[in-house]
Amino acid sequence: MKFIADMMLGRLARWLRLYGYDTLYGIEDDDEIIHVALREGRVILTRDSGLAERAGKLGAEVVLISSNSLEGQIDELRRFGLEFGELFPANARCPKCNGPIRPASKGEVMGKVPPAVYEKYDEFYVCTNCGQVYWPGRQWEEMVKIDRKLRGQK
Repeated sequence: MKFIADMMLGRLARWLRLYGYDTLYGIEDDDEIIHVALREGRVILTRDSGLAERAGKLGAEVVLISSNSLEGQIDELRRFGLEFGELFPANARCPKCNGPIRPASKGEVMGKVPPAVYEKYDEFYVCTNCGQVYWPGRQWEEMVKIDRKLRGQK
C-alpha cells in the first residue's frame, strides 16, 4: 500500500516511511496531491475534509485523519487495516526522502559520519536515494521507545 500525505501530516509520513510504507510528502497543492494519488494508486492521508471530499468524488482512496497526535493517527490507520510490524531498519524507507534503506558496511560510511560515531558503532544503514547514513545512536533509541508506545508495548 502506497500513500501520499498532505502538509498537515509530516510526522505521520516520516513514521510510515520508517515502518516501510512508501509515503510521499511535501506536495502543497491539493490538486497535485489528487493527481499523483490517482496516477500512482496512492491512498491520500489528510486532515482536510474538503480535500478528502474532492478526492473521493474523483475516485481516489482517502483516509481522513481526525487525530492531532501521532499515536491517535496510527490508531486510525490500524482501523483502516494498516499493520505496523518491525520498525527501522528492516524494510524501512528514508524518513527524509522516502528512498529504500539498506545495510552498509563500516568501510562504506567512512568519512560520511563523524569520527566518534565511526569509532563507536559497527552497524550502519544508508538511503539508496539521498545517501543519508543511519546508525543505532541516541535518536534510534528514542525512535524505539516511541515505536513501543505506538504498538502498545512497554
